[in-house]
Amino acid sequence: MHVFFIAATVVMSFLAIGFVAMPLAKNKRQFGLLGVAVALPLFATSMYWLVGTPRAATLATSAHADQPGTAAQRNKTVGSVASMVDGLAARLEANPQDGGSWLLLARSYNHLGRTSDAVDAYQQAVALGEYDEELAALAGSSKSVVSGPRISGNVSLAASAEDIVLPTDTVFVFARAIDGPPMPVAVLQRPASQLPLDFVLDDNLALSADAKLSNVERVVVSARISRSGIATDALQTLEARSGEVLVGDAQYLNLIVR
Repeated sequence: MHVFFIAATVVMSFLAIGFVAMPLAKNKRQFGLLGVAVALPLFATSMYWLVGTPRAATLATSAHADQPGTAAQRNKTVGSVASMVDGLAARLEANPQDGGSWLLLARSYNHLGRTSDAVDAYQQAVALGEYDEELAALAGSSKSVVSGPRISGNVSLAASAEDIVLPTDTVFVFARAIDGPPMPVAVLQRPASQLPLDFVLDDNLALSADAKLSNVERVVVSARISRSGIATDALQTLEARSGEVLVGDAQYLNLIVR
């Protein structure tokens, strides 16, 4: 195609020179116009070589299509990310006390669209003192049906604690079985900026499928303030604790942190 374009340009150039040069040659004073007539076609031909061919746009489009970033390569990238996430999950099996890694795993699962795995990993992170607003909302929205018994109530600060607690501190609300292992059967974590806050503890907040609120009869519910973000680290012993709560009684608790 470009050969035809070159040939046509050359033929047209000579025709233009012939038509213009013959009458102008009789008048020596108009040789300047003759120079212009000759220069214009030559300029057009030169620009063709310098700028490119009529196929340039098509060639550019084809070249772009052949560049990296194809669907196959993107799928390969996603596969590599998924492989790294699975590797992180395997490492956490050997070191399950790393809350930051559980939070990273939850975020990674969420990015990959693995919502159920993200919620499970986030619950592990929460138990180790981590919190993420987006993942907390995801965990809340994933609870389509609340199963089993529920314990509800409110947590507030006593006047003596209001000057100590900062909005960036963390509130933990958890239930422990009275005659059972020390691991809570339900844990809720929220920023202190939400105080006073209403809470509901149920099986969705269990840390383990074998240790759920519905598996015990009597619990003690505690609310604790932590500045480090670790549930076991109470800020200046700021804590509130209920009396014995019979699971299934549906009583409402008022916990005042002092």
